[in-house]
Amino acid sequence: MSVIRDKIDQIKFRVLSPSVVKSMSVVKVVNPELYDADGYPIDGGLMDLRMGVISPGMRCRTCGERVKECPGHFGYIKLARPVIHIFYVKWIYKLLKSTCRECGRLLLSSEELEKVKAELDSDLDTSELVSEAKKKKLVSRASSRKKCYYCDAKKKRVRLNKPYTFYYGKKKLTPIDVREWLERIRDEDLGVTSFNPLAGRPEWMVLTLVPVPPVTVRPSITLESGTKSEDDLTHKLGDLVRANQRLYENLSAGAPEIIIDDLWDLLQYHVTTLFKNNVSQIPPARHRSGRPLKTLAARIKSKQGRFRKNLAGKRVDFSARSVISPDPFIKINEVGIPRLMAFELTIPERVTEWNINWLKNFIKNGPTKYPGANYVITPEGKRKKISEETMEVILEELGVGYVVERHLLNGDPVIFNRQPSLHRMSMMVHKTRILPHKTLRLNLCVCPPYNADFDGDEMNLHLPQLPEARAESQILLDVNNHLVSPRYGLPIIGFINDHILGAYLLTQEGVTLSREEAMDLLFSVGISDLPDKKELTGREVFSQLLPDGFDFELKSRDGNHIKIRDGVLESGFLNKKSLGAGSGLLIQYLFRDFGQSVAIDFINKATVLFIKYLQRAGVTVSPSDSDLPRKGEQKIRNIINYYTSKVDGLIEDYKKDKIKAYPGKTKRETLEFKVLASLS
Repeated sequence: MSVIRDKIDQIKFRVLSPSVVKSMSVVKVVNPELYDADGYPIDGGLMDLRMGVISPGMRCRTCGERVKECPGHFGYIKLARPVIHIFYVKWIYKLLKSTCRECGRLLLSSEELEKVKAELDSDLDTSELVSEAKKKKLVSRASSRKKCYYCDAKKKRVRLNKPYTFYYGKKKLTPIDVREWLERIRDEDLGVTSFNPLAGRPEWMVLTLVPVPPVTVRPSITLESGTKSEDDLTHKLGDLVRANQRLYENLSAGAPEIIIDDLWDLLQYHVTTLFKNNVSQIPPARHRSGRPLKTLAARIKSKQGRFRKNLAGKRVDFSARSVISPDPFIKINEVGIPRLMAFELTIPERVTEWNINWLKNFIKNGPTKYPGANYVITPEGKRKKISEETMEVILEELGVGYVVERHLLNGDPVIFNRQPSLHRMSMMVHKTRILPHKTLRLNLCVCPPYNADFDGDEMNLHLPQLPEARAESQILLDVNNHLVSPRYGLPIIGFINDHILGAYLLTQEGVTLSREEAMDLLFSVGISDLPDKKELTGREVFSQLLPDGFDFELKSRDGNHIKIRDGVLESGFLNKKSLGAGSGLLIQYLFRDFGQSVAIDFINKATVLFIKYLQRAGVTVSPSDSDLPRKGEQKIRNIINYYTSKVDGLIEDYKKDKIKAYPGKTKRETLEFKVLASLS
């Protein structure tokens, strides 16, 4: 069999005709029962073997394949009476309003139709939206006409009683009446409405056949007790077949019209809830437990539907996801990886004569000892799992050209991402730090670009596999290359919360530390050179982080005057304006005058220094810090009292009939408008 391969440009959805439903089906479903006494699917039932198989020991009677190989096949239910398709009610309503019931013609004169067709033909080069807008205006114009131009029949008002009942004047239209009306509409008239005649006829929107989805779409679940639990669609289809068979039987028996109408309404209800089970004004179909059935529309829409969850939602290899937690002692371009993840996430390393001994050490550790390796790939592409049994053989045959999938190591580049990904800094490359525990660790300075916090946020990790991908990601996405925001030109990576508090306390006037205390703080950031003094001020300790020749000055409204000369903080205390993410002018000046590497080095060292000092100095927070002051409470109470009395006055005026109604509004509506205006 020859396979045709081509690129799909577009997919168009059209209304299914009864003939297509019948031709794509393999069985007519007439029996609501599923299995016989022996547990075998009943012929003509909803689990008929011609519609596919879900049990391992059976073969499909249509394609002859077993489970997993059989794609499933459609069946159909022939309805005893037509019913309205719930998704096309608005389309049907538009067509009924704009066409004549007697002859089916669009309620426009032949001259108007010719003019419109000429306009639409001249619009071929314009936007499709422009043409659609013209068609909508045309249908609206036809809907307002009271008489047919072709048969002189008077047009009565068409009314929709939601969700799916139509009235012509005072007469209720049955689905048979609606279908006959739609059958009379000509294709040339449909062409000038928004309904495309090539996509289907309008009478197909009134159903005479209902497709039955394949068994593979609605598989049964076998419970621990051995009993089968059927899918919601199967339950719904069972109700539909029962209602349809009852209607057939009553029609054949010549039952009274009132009984026929009740059964017809029941059939319409079951078809409607098969497609959409949350239609307003009708109760949803439910299980015996009271849970609403999940029917076709619910399986497609929403975040848990086919499109967003199954088709657009991806699960990829070489990725990880976990809760994030803060770690101020790792660098801003590092991410803490749980060791458990490092066992599973692997990097392929091609064996060369220079690294073969290094890679053999990983193979000797195997998949259970860190750092080890999980798989080896031969030059022929054969993948071999490393285990106690295969380890010796693999070590002996390992040679140049093999690929070893080793565990994740410190310093490997990984792409870190937090959703929603709103700008380029939502996805950046960090270097790994393998740590204990089970959360992904992040330096707090990198929270702003990710818009991350630590109240349960989760983030994603992706491992570039090939050397080219690793190199490209490091060049384009490295955290160090995204210090400054492209949106407002200030550092987006900067100090937050405890960092700023620690910096503020350290650089206060009068803060002194012994030489031992200062050495302990600075040694934690890798600085061992200290001025030869017994005591150092907090500003002197901070100045050790600044490069020689750095000058900076910043005045605040509160009188704080930060002055740095030749890398020494001479006056002032550090605050959010000088250090904060999004506003850190000191970081911006370092970046501008000394470059990216100096600014990054300063952030990494200052992060640890400020946190270490804060741990030493301590800070007290009491409930009164979050309480409103008494003056604030009194101000709020005064505002509430003022507006309460103002509204009371309006209500009193309304009761005394002193309010004049605004044009087009009643006095009560005017009162409501004035109350809302005064409170807004």
